[in-house]
Amino acid sequence: MQWVLLSLISAFLLGFYDIFKKSTVVNNAIIPVLFYSTMISALLFLPFVVLSLLCPDWFASDFWRLFYVEPLTGRQHLLIMGKTALILASWMFSYSAMKNLPITVVGPVNQLRPAISLVLLFIIFREHLNGTQCAGVVLAMVSFWLMGRSGKKEGIHFKTNKWVYMLLGSAMLVALSGVYDKFLLSKETISPVTIQAWYTIYDFMMMAVLFFALWRPKRVEQPFEWRWGIAAMAVFVTVADVIYLSGLAQEAAVIVLIPLILYGVRLVVSFVYGALCFKEKNIRSKIVPLLMVLVALLFMCVKSDLVGAFFAWIKNLF
Repeated sequence: MQWVLLSLISAFLLGFYDIFKKSTVVNNAIIPVLFYSTMISALLFLPFVVLSLLCPDWFASDFWRLFYVEPLTGRQHLLIMGKTALILASWMFSYSAMKNLPITVVGPVNQLRPAISLVLLFIIFREHLNGTQCAGVVLAMVSFWLMGRSGKKEGIHFKTNKWVYMLLGSAMLVALSGVYDKFLLSKETISPVTIQAWYTIYDFMMMAVLFFALWRPKRVEQPFEWRWGIAAMAVFVTVADVIYLSGLAQEAAVIVLIPLILYGVRLVVSFVYGALCFKEKNIRSKIVPLLMVLVALLFMCVKSDLVGAFFAWIKNLF
């Protein structure tokens, strides 16, 4: 069960990535935060790209083969650029929302992504949602409604708050990216580490355009302060991705359970830290939606139709 341990470590690191993200964007310009973070991530992956091109024999062992960056066609590079554009747009929405919302609100709302992903998979790939997964989607939506009631106590009205809509937009784009990843992995047969390596490089290139074209001319109006949390963000997310890929590559890995581990643990880490260290308000009213989201994640990752089986059992009793 080594893949479970690797997934737990990855999720734990991603939870702290969310914490560093929150601490770096408060009273700080968003574009340069993303620019420097993506630059560090790209520099961490660049050696693997160069070594894979110049010295492919170095990746002959079973362990190092996990980090081999495969050669791609021009079409495949364009497809990864499309994924990068989706994630970049999601980040702009997410960072803007996180800058203006409590992390104990951001975390549970972000966890609607699996529900959105399941619905998109059903629409685009015609995948079947069983009764248990449908119950998970409904439960996730109910938890969002409860979170909206809790947010009103802090002056956050979900129906009219633009930052909440940005957060939902970010969740939608990330869900689309997840569907995109499925296409790249299954239809294009590109390895996960190859996708991740080129994604980080293209991400930095696109952020560089935004940095010099949009932020630099307005740097006086949008002041930027370097914070070491920016470097921590890049390192945590990069290491988390590498560990995640290592677990995913194992033959024994149950792929359908990995999103549950990643989303669930990540949510708990950011929520607890927000309650204890950021001293955010109305924590008690947010605990119920938090637990509902965790149960919803569990339901959405279950392949068997437990709900249908339960009703069939009830029917047989009578």
